[in-house]
Amino acid sequence: MDSISSQIEFVYHFTTDESYIPKKWKKDSAIVLRVDGDFEIKVDGRSYCQEYVALLEFYLYLHRWLAIIESKKYIIPEFHYYSLEWHEDEPLISIIPFDNNDKARLTSIWRKEPFDPVFKMDYIVNQLTELRDQLKKDIETHYSISVEPFIDKFPIRALAVIDKKRGKKKWF
Repeated sequence: MDSISSQIEFVYHFTTDESYIPKKWKKDSAIVLRVDGDFEIKVDGRSYCQEYVALLEFYLYLHRWLAIIESKKYIIPEFHYYSLEWHEDEPLISIIPFDNNDKARLTSIWRKEPFDPVFKMDYIVNQLTELRDQLKKDIETHYSISVEPFIDKFPIRALAVIDKKRGKKKWF
């Protein structure tokens, strides 16, 4: 049986500032990879993984996944964050639901410890919702941009979801 981790914390620091994005590019999808920083996930007070990531790109993946969950139309899908900056064909960070969507396993190719923590699904969704909301505010404040023009306009990998009523697969 998997033991349940009790706490997850997300820490990020921008490594570029507003001057790194020319004013004429503020709505251009090319800046998605310029909004970057150090990103760390801590589990039960210990560093699970830490890496330099395109924070706006990560936000877009997180936003889509949470929007699917919030719609309540689909079974909670797996979350996978891929980056255009990473040339391997594997997700950098994943959340894998199991046990009838009651639990979720966190995995990352950057993990520092040889374990993949397990969380109650409602807890991890709440924590990731808070991260999404705070990350949006911080990106918009730090770079003086709006994230809205990039939603559904920047190429991120398709995500398969299962319709709760019909049981059919759909791609987002």
